Amino acid sequence: MNIAHIIPSSVCYPLATHNGRYDWVYQLATRQAREGHTVTIYGGSDSFVEGVHTVGLPTPSNDKRQNNTQLFRLAFSHDHDVYHSHFDNLHYSVAHETTRPVVYTQHWWPTDETVQAAKDARSKNVWAVPPTKFMYEHDQTAGIQSRGHIYHGIDLDVFQPSTATASYRLLFVGRISPEKNLELAMISAKKAGASFDVIGKIAPKNATYWQSLQPLIDGTTIRYLGTKNHSELIDYYTAARGVLFPSDINEPFGLVAIEAQACGTPVIMQRGGSRGELIAEGTTGFLCSNEADYASAITSLSSLSPTDCIAFAHQFDIRDMTRRYDELYAALSEN
Repeated sequence: MNIAHIIPSSVCYPLATHNGRYDWVYQLATRQAREGHTVTIYGGSDSFVEGVHTVGLPTPSNDKRQNNTQLFRLAFSHDHDVYHSHFDNLHYSVAHETTRPVVYTQHWWPTDETVQAAKDARSKNVWAVPPTKFMYEHDQTAGIQSRGHIYHGIDLDVFQPSTATASYRLLFVGRISPEKNLELAMISAKKAGASFDVIGKIAPKNATYWQSLQPLIDGTTIRYLGTKNHSELIDYYTAARGVLFPSDINEPFGLVAIEAQACGTPVIMQRGGSRGELIAEGTTGFLCSNEADYASAITSLSSLSPTDCIAFAHQFDIRDMTRRYDELYAALSEN
């Protein structure tokens, strides 16, 4: 197939800094190209991706929305079988300019603006791809057109246990922001008498939140380790006693949970939303509602098997994810 991926015009490959969303696009696009598809990424004009065509606007303006709208039109001017958007809702305003299917992976939880855009769309050729059953059910209720969910996948040839020595420390990996509920993890770890490492990026807008956490970080029992690349993360996942994922918002997915289990490490998550789809409760992790639950789960981590964690993670293989996208593209193109 001839596949177009459309990302913001401000995003260039190779990525200057880690961004999980656009790294995911990169992984999907390059795998599709290796499997014989013709793949084009429309985004930053200076992008380079081996094996993939890259196209950008020749003279972008200072208006981001205008640039991104023009990027869609540039993509539509070329003969692709399917257009795969990685925006929250911009595609709804321009999809009527092509008769081909436009799919979009829901990298964000649908906002009210997205729900309204779906209702107001001038054509019905836009198909959402929710990454969990929970989001699919929400889409059905909200009137967002979808053919079903496709779980995000990870490269299981990369994410697997390393030779790192067990540290018996707990671990948090992710963006450091209020909605991630990091203070709950820190307090729970202290109650359980466990040491805890934090890995993640601190955006300037979250500096005040980060300052509020400083009384809990002593540099020994609780440590901040900055950001890490994939190979470093695999060592930390492998060595960890368990990974805490305390976010209590409607997350689109939770790749950290799958990456950790693929490395043989159990995960403790906040109960609710799609999080029950990302672990096998009582076998590869625990779902919690409060500090007491977290403290109890931490003390129970030794009862869980790394082998069970790895086996569970194998249902989130990027090869299966790619195959399901191929099947979706083909089905929509036949209509």
